[in-house]
Amino acid sequence: MQRVSTTLRMRSGVLGALALLFAAGLTASPMMTAPAHAAYGPCNTTVKRADGFLASYTVPARTDNGTSCYMQYHTGSSNAVKTLQTAILRCYSDTYAANRISATGGADGIYGTGTVDAVRWLQANRLGVSADGVYGPATRNAMKWLGYWQDAVNGGVYPYCDTHSF
Repeated sequence: MQRVSTTLRMRSGVLGALALLFAAGLTASPMMTAPAHAAYGPCNTTVKRADGFLASYTVPARTDNGTSCYMQYHTGSSNAVKTLQTAILRCYSDTYAANRISATGGADGIYGTGTVDAVRWLQANRLGVSADGVYGPATRNAMKWLGYWQDAVNGGVYPYCDTHSF
């Protein structure tokens, strides 16, 4: 009798441990977890933000979700991608990223291999964020964005590049 109950307890313990490992494996598997950026949805528009009294800048955005959105290979609206590409060309003009965008069609509104390479290079070499080639909130927050300010005296409009709080 003693031997039977010990064997049953051991089997129950082993089965319980296997069930726990199996359940943990299902919830932590790549098939069950989505990338962090998937929670935001792709960028499908742009938004113009005020930066002080006579200045503004434009960034990629998502309808009904503000500036929290993502873009990756062949994902993102043409105007959102073009805004990103233009910021890279103007604000990082002397870098591999700008050269890569220029060499693959310029600010054409397509998040192709040139834009993926450019974003990945910026992430790794200028922005200090995960270098995956995907544009998302971390990249947005670290990037310089092209803005324009108006001189109140002569009315001239001048470009500038700067980081912003979102």
